[in-house]
Amino acid sequence: MKSIPKLLTYALCTSFTLPALAESPLDFQFPRECRLTEAGYPIPLCGQPLTKHNVISKTDGEHRQYSEHFIAGQESIELDEMRITTIGSGNPPVRMGQASTSWLVELGNGDNFIFDVGGGTVPNLWSLGLPHDSLDKVFVTHLHLDHVGGIFNLWDSMGWGRNAPLNVYGSSGHNPELGVASFVEHVEKAAAWHVLSKTGIAANEGMQIQAHEFDYSKFSPETPKQLVYSENDVKIYAFPVDHILVGSVGYRLEWNGLSMAFTGDSEPTTHEAEMAKGVDVFIHELFIDAPTFSDKNNMPIEVAENIVHKHTSASELGEIFTISKPGLGVGTHFFTNEDTIDRAFKGLVESYGGPVAIAQDLMVINVTKEQIVTRMARTDLLSWSAPSEPGEVTFDEKPTEGLTPKWVSDTRL
Repeated sequence: MKSIPKLLTYALCTSFTLPALAESPLDFQFPRECRLTEAGYPIPLCGQPLTKHNVISKTDGEHRQYSEHFIAGQESIELDEMRITTIGSGNPPVRMGQASTSWLVELGNGDNFIFDVGGGTVPNLWSLGLPHDSLDKVFVTHLHLDHVGGIFNLWDSMGWGRNAPLNVYGSSGHNPELGVASFVEHVEKAAAWHVLSKTGIAANEGMQIQAHEFDYSKFSPETPKQLVYSENDVKIYAFPVDHILVGSVGYRLEWNGLSMAFTGDSEPTTHEAEMAKGVDVFIHELFIDAPTFSDKNNMPIEVAENIVHKHTSASELGEIFTISKPGLGVGTHFFTNEDTIDRAFKGLVESYGGPVAIAQDLMVINVTKEQIVTRMARTDLLSWSAPSEPGEVTFDEKPTEGLTPKWVSDTRL
């Protein structure tokens, strides 16, 4: 990899001035001057990842060097590299600084994979400047809206560069109405007016959405995981997790000797820890404690406790990481506020001694056979869509029925 002029220093705090940001369109929200919390972690939204392990060496010798921030469109991915980006790190209440859940995995072979697509995540995804038709594979962990609520925005890129179908992978449910195939079918039905109105205007291929449902009932103690994707030397396995209903799964991706796992939401189990054992990066939910959850959201403590008990606490996540021993353990689905992260890190490090991070939107993790590097992305808040890949584009005939009444259209200026 060619040397980049501004090399990554990994100082935990770097100040950014408003004039400097104003001169550049690459101004993704670093609104806070960096300083450390009492426990020594960078505060959120200051341009530094929430970790003390920015660089993790896996081997001795010379390692690749990266710029301090990932800048979309200015840094290519190497042929043997995996890049993981937090598209959304938050919860159902989408916040200006934190979208719901979504992750992007880019591989050096050109493949891209989206894991979950919660509300508010798609603008972050578009800001990375990737061609829309290269983002055609979505793997859904479960059908809670904070994990799939952005599906319409993602699919709606069909008129803005997508000339390929959107493929949605996920599990069956305990009846046909509760699986991914039924979900996609209802997405199509809900978008029927929209799709018909674009017929003959947008590319046919981009107006398609396809479900790839695997059978949850095939999981068993003898078959604890299923191979649900195998192309271009990429293997993605699904495995069941404990999150309320049949159909909740995690995924493990393996390629080129590199690996990552993502479990969506779950109560902690040794099963998921075993399924993610030894991966380079293990992304697992990390939920806030019930009293804080209740207080911050003006929620009855009984309701807060009911919700929290369906998730994983900081100390429990540390126990999961102790079993799985990832190169980097990442907590996500967390309310990343200045007054919450120290308590979460305390629970993590008291039960786990390895490298950990708490996700923020647009955190970037570069994984090679030599090292794991974590930093933040700077993107254009008003980015344009990236051009689609060259290819044949076809159009259906425009609709002839159900059109705007002639007496209205005749008054066009």
